[in-house]
Amino acid sequence: MKDKESKIKKTIKKVKKSKIFKEEDKNSYSFKEMIFVMVFSLILGFFACFSIYKIFNSGKDYIVLSKDLSKLVDTYYALVDNYYEDIDKELLVDDAIKGMLSSVGDVYTNYSDTDSTLTFKETVDGSYEGIGAMVGQTTEGDLIVVEIFKNSPSDKAGLKVGDIITKIDGQDFIGKTSTDVSNYIKNNENKTIILTIKRDEEIKEIKLERDLVEMPTVSSEIYESEGKKIGYVSISIFSSTTTKQFKNALNELNKDKIDGLIIDVRDNGGGYLSVVTDIASEILEKNKVIYKLEKDGKITEKKDTTKEKIEYPIAILVNSNSASAAEILAAAIKESCNGIVVGTNTYGKGTVQQTTTLPDGSMVKYTVQKWLTPNGNWIEGKGVTPTEFIELDEKYYNNPIKENDNQLNKAIELVGNKIK
Repeated sequence: MKDKESKIKKTIKKVKKSKIFKEEDKNSYSFKEMIFVMVFSLILGFFACFSIYKIFNSGKDYIVLSKDLSKLVDTYYALVDNYYEDIDKELLVDDAIKGMLSSVGDVYTNYSDTDSTLTFKETVDGSYEGIGAMVGQTTEGDLIVVEIFKNSPSDKAGLKVGDIITKIDGQDFIGKTSTDVSNYIKNNENKTIILTIKRDEEIKEIKLERDLVEMPTVSSEIYESEGKKIGYVSISIFSSTTTKQFKNALNELNKDKIDGLIIDVRDNGGGYLSVVTDIASEILEKNKVIYKLEKDGKITEKKDTTKEKIEYPIAILVNSNSASAAEILAAAIKESCNGIVVGTNTYGKGTVQQTTTLPDGSMVKYTVQKWLTPNGNWIEGKGVTPTEFIELDEKYYNNPIKENDNQLNKAIELVGNKIK
């Protein structure tokens, strides 16, 4: 039984740390191609008129931009009309966009196709249509339930962590992947899903109704240290639902009269800037700087404008996978809250991105600003430096329990020492 529990724990850790963020050849013009032609035609027409106006009014040569765009369109049609083999026209447009973005030389300025965009939006929006269960694979290839979201269809139907999925709606899923399960449930037109599962040696059928599921991004608990209560809050991503979940967790911890707080953003890859701003505002004192933004040499400050603040000692756990919004929170706690940062240097992403969704559902993402720590430091390529540098013990990777988490235990010790 212990071996089975150990395998489940390892599988859960592996699945939770993974990040999962398709085109067909058509003979007729696709929707994406028509949009491409329409947009460029409108742009060419606009800049042609604009160029004529500017030439007559200022004598400057504004026709160059429209010539550049016509080069792109002319190249497109030269290939589509004359190439000796069939060409995937949608792929041609996608690659043109990718090439345009890659020429900027910024890894954070990029293009996502429709499927990747949908997955990304589900992740950062914090909700999706489904059954509310996370499925992974054991080393033997079995499809195993590794997490059940609270109040989700899976939770209500009685699905449990450790259940092995063998069939869905009567179809054999032995040998399939967790992605196959996700795609089947996501693309199924039926509201009702029937899972055949193996629990210990018993075979069961569980009937679920698909529904809108809010993904849990925050978890919490309380640790005791020499008679003191230290609250612990883990944040996996800064999605649209995270602020509400964080406030609820913090309120519950405060009801239990905690004496200190630890926030865990290890392996948190970031999320919405507005969300981390709201969470930092729950922690910092009013008028304290959360972060700074720099563009075109001008720096603006983002300060806490709320009356909420934390009076007790606070620490934040970080590692090399703590990035973007997670780094903003770590830097704010370190420099504006005199908090403790425990772990290893963070990822080192010091820029802010904006997204534009294209008519077919694909998306372009591009960098718009630098962000700086409250003290004006740019962490790009360097990360936030911990106040207490400590690498995670190898024991934790083999057995991920609290007793083997030396970073967490160090944070508990340091926060405990600061409690009066």
